[in-house]
Amino acid sequence: MLEILPAIPLGMLLSFSFGPLFFILLETSISKGIKQAFFIDVGVVISDVTFFSVAYFGASKIITEENQPALFVLGGVLLASYGLVSYFKTFQKRKKHQKGKVRIIETPRFISLASKGFLLNIINVAILFFWTGVLFVIGPKFEMNPTKIWIFFITTVSTYIVVNLTKYYFANKLKSKLTDRTLYKIKQTLNVFIFIFGSYLVFEGFSFTSIALG
Repeated sequence: MLEILPAIPLGMLLSFSFGPLFFILLETSISKGIKQAFFIDVGVVISDVTFFSVAYFGASKIITEENQPALFVLGGVLLASYGLVSYFKTFQKRKKHQKGKVRIIETPRFISLASKGFLLNIINVAILFFWTGVLFVIGPKFEMNPTKIWIFFITTVSTYIVVNLTKYYFANKLKSKLTDRTLYKIKQTLNVFIFIFGSYLVFEGFSFTSIALG
């Protein structure tokens, strides 16, 4: 089973991929705790299972040259919208807090946190392309053996979770050193980053369309 070993560095690579979720998970572990970040990660893993299943059972029928621009635009619009809405929502919360209004701190439920992780990952269509690419590489290597392919995937995801939990532990240690103002800046910077990332995907989608029409 030595051919499974590359799944470990792949899982580490996923954990340190500097996409929107990387910063969301770190910010959550700092401001809300390791448990909340882990629950979001559960949703991310469920969406990865969904994407990998789609790739395994016929992504080639979905990811065609004709569909790629539309998928990029759709995912980009959703990500940019999330970043924009979250930015103003965070701003309004801080404004009310500064006015002296009572702030009720609610403990997010497991389902809502997992749903957040699932939705944020599922709307990033680049993840589907990633898992499809991985499958195209390991599929022939494993002679499309379902057991080996899924063991490879499970090993990758398990490594991803273990590395993330380690990151959350150390990030959470910074909590006592961060002020509310600093956390607010981190959240708003994150929201701006998500908006820019989503806008970039939209731009890429329209660029593909222009090249195709040209």
